[in-house]
Parts: sequence; C-alpha cells; structure tokens
Amino acid sequence: MRAVFLRVFLFLSVFTSIVILSAPLLQAVEPVFVRESLRARGMGNAFTATANDEMLLFYNPAGLRSVSYNIYEVVGFNFTTNQSTQDLGNSSSGSATLGNLAGKKIYAEVNLGILSHINSRFGWSLFSGGLLDIQVRNPVFPYLELKSYLQTGIAGGMAWSFMDYQLDVGLGAKLIQRAGIDTKFHVFDEAIIEIQEESKTTKLEKKFSNKAAVAPDLGAIYHFDSVHNMEPKVAVSLQNIGGLDFEGAGKVPMTMNIGVSTESEVGGFDFIMAADYRDLSNSQNLVSEGNIITTRNLKLGAEMGWNRLFNGHHLFSLRAGRNGPYNSVGWSANLFGFKIDFAKYSQEIGGYGGELEDKRTSIQVSLIF
Repeated sequence: MRAVFLRVFLFLSVFTSIVILSAPLLQAVEPVFVRESLRARGMGNAFTATANDEMLLFYNPAGLRSVSYNIYEVVGFNFTTNQSTQDLGNSSSGSATLGNLAGKKIYAEVNLGILSHINSRFGWSLFSGGLLDIQVRNPVFPYLELKSYLQTGIAGGMAWSFMDYQLDVGLGAKLIQRAGIDTKFHVFDEAIIEIQEESKTTKLEKKFSNKAAVAPDLGAIYHFDSVHNMEPKVAVSLQNIGGLDFEGAGKVPMTMNIGVSTESEVGGFDFIMAADYRDLSNSQNLVSEGNIITTRNLKLGAEMGWNRLFNGHHLFSLRAGRNGPYNSVGWSANLFGFKIDFAKYSQEIGGYGGELEDKRTSIQVSLIF
C-alpha cells in the first residue's frame, strides 16, 4: 500500500511540475528577424521611417529615396551576446548545469555584411550570419528551447518618387538559404535517442533543415512640408510578404510596420526623432489574448550626429531609445571609412511587456565608403 501511495505521489509531482512550471513559459516568444541594424538597435529599433543607410533593405525599401550618397559597404562584421552568456563566460568554473541555467538564455549572434551598395534609386546587399539561442526552462524536469542556424542571402530593392517627391515607394526582395534547427523538447524524453538498424539517430538530427526561401518587401514614405526646421514624415512597410519558411530551421513571418520621424539640423548637429509600431497584424503573436496592441511593439528612438561625411554617415553619433518597455543606447564613430558601431539594448523574452528582460550588447566594425 505504501509503495502504491509513493508511486501515485511521484506521478502527481512529476505531472504537476511539468504542467505548472513549463506551460506558462511556453507562451514566451520574442520577435524573429532576418537581420537587424545596430544603429536601429541603439534607437530602440524605431527605423521604419528613418532607414537611410546600408541596412534599409531590412526595414523599408522606400528609404532608398532618402539616401543622398552612393554608399558602399565592403565588409561589416557584428557580434551580439546577452548578459547571461557573458556571465557564464566570466564564471570561475567555466561550466554550467541544466539546473543553474534554468530560466536563463544563452544567446550569441554573428552577422557578416559581405558587400553592399546603396543609392537613391536601387540597392543590394550580400550577407551571411548565424544564431545560437538556447533557453532551459524548469530546473526539475528541464525543457529546452533551441534555435540555431547559419544563413546566407541577398537582398535588393528599387524605389521611386511621386507627387512632386513627397511620396516615396519602394519594392524589394530577399533570397536566403538557411541551415539549422528551431525546436523545443524535454531533455529526459525517452525517445530523443532512437536505435534504428544498428545506427543511432536523434530527434534533433531529424528536425534539422537546410532550405532556401524568398519573399518580397514593399514600403512607402510620405514627406510633409518642413515645420520650424523639422522635416516630418510617415512610413509604412510590409516585410517578408508571404513569410519566409525554412521548415525545421524556423520561420520569419510577414510583418506590417508603421513609423513616423522628423529630422532637423541645429548648430552643425543633425537630429532625428522617430517612433514605430511593429507588426500591426500580430504575425509574431506578441499581443496578449484579449488585447489589440502591446507595448512590446512600440519603438521610440533619437539620434544626434555630428559632421556628416561623404558617405552620408556622421563622424560621430549618439543614440538612445525605448525598445518596448526597455531602454537602449548606442554610438558610432567613422574615420576614413572605418566605422565602429555599438549598441546596448534589452529584448523582452517573457509572455508580456516587462515580464522578463534580456540585456544584450552588440558591436560592429565595418568598411564603408
């Protein structure tokens, strides 16, 4: 009788732990993307109406008409990691168990801009990159969320102006080859390892995918008349129309974004103030049930640039913003084409805005002419 009682108690404990500890966390998501600009990250990612550099094709192709120079990025390398990963690397043991990693995220992202050219009519960009995103939930019965991939692609676009140059319209497209995995599983799942015909295979290997996907982009920017040395504009973009489906390597859904911004020049400094609301159609499923909008999708940003150079960038720039419920800062320095960008920002990885902050740091070095 005692043995039966202990078995029932053990079963209920296991079942309750899995349901209570795992279920709420499964709703936690963060937005997925193809590439993100470090300049935009420093500005809270408010970039739909502001994009006017070599990264604009990943935000709004209509921004091509806001480019006043020929921009060539010969090479650009950036690296992003989060605080948990840095703490793990700085720990004295240099190792971690599933138990003490529970509730934390291991995040490392690398991107390589191979070659890009942008002007006021058209632009293209060759790029490559990779992501490692691991999160362990529930220390008692560990549940692993794993996203890891390598990708290579090309983005291109063209833009036109109408209504006496007040309305800019842009059309773009991306072609991307991605190899990797995007999955969730219990580490104690007895079927993770299967023996078939004397060969050992894993569920992870079966979920691995290597697939190409293509999607068009569409954007528009309307320029209002100048008001007190300010140049206001409003923008809308449709990114990844139809979605990018890499099967087991993940998906990037279509998003509809709107933004406003104003630019001005005061005492030799160029100022930008911007605001975005991302994903109006909630394709990323970030809006809580019963709500229409979420603070997670609200982006606010500002930039101050000094001494505009021949390539449209500034000798030095400072940035600040608000990425949903969290602050962001950034800066860049540009000397004879050698450019350094830095951004410190936070990403919401919980189920709603303000629940679970993931602090991240990005740095980039590039050659831009």
